[in-house]
Amino acid sequence: MSDNISGTGSAFNVKDAMGRLGNNKKLYEKLLGRFSAEYADFYGKLRAAVDGNDWENASALAHTMKGLAGNLGADALYAASLAVETICKAGGASPELEGTMESFSGELNRALDEARAGVNMG
Repeated sequence: MSDNISGTGSAFNVKDAMGRLGNNKKLYEKLLGRFSAEYADFYGKLRAAVDGNDWENASALAHTMKGLAGNLGADALYAASLAVETICKAGGASPELEGTMESFSGELNRALDEARAGVNMG
C-alpha cells in the first residue's frame, strides 16, 4: 500500500483499526484490498433492495457494511451504515431515507477511493 492518505479527513482511523487487528499490517492491507475489490458495487445492491422495498435484505446489507466499516476503522461509513440499517429495520418509513442513502453513498465512495489509493499505515 502506498502511504499517500493520512491525517485529518481520511476515511480510515488506522490506529483504531490496527488495534482491533492486533497491529497486523499485512492483514489490514489485505482487508483494504478486498474491500476495494469486492464492495465496489455494494451501493447498487443496497439501492436495489431499498427501491424494491426489500427491507430485510437492505437491513442485512447495511449491517454487513457496518461491521466491515467498523473493522476497517471507517468511522463515518460505520455511522452512515448504522443510520441506513436503522431506517431499513423500521421498514423504510422515514423522511430521512433519501438523505441517509445519499450520505451513505458518499462515505462508501470516499472509503473505496482511499482504499484503492492506499492508506498511510503510520
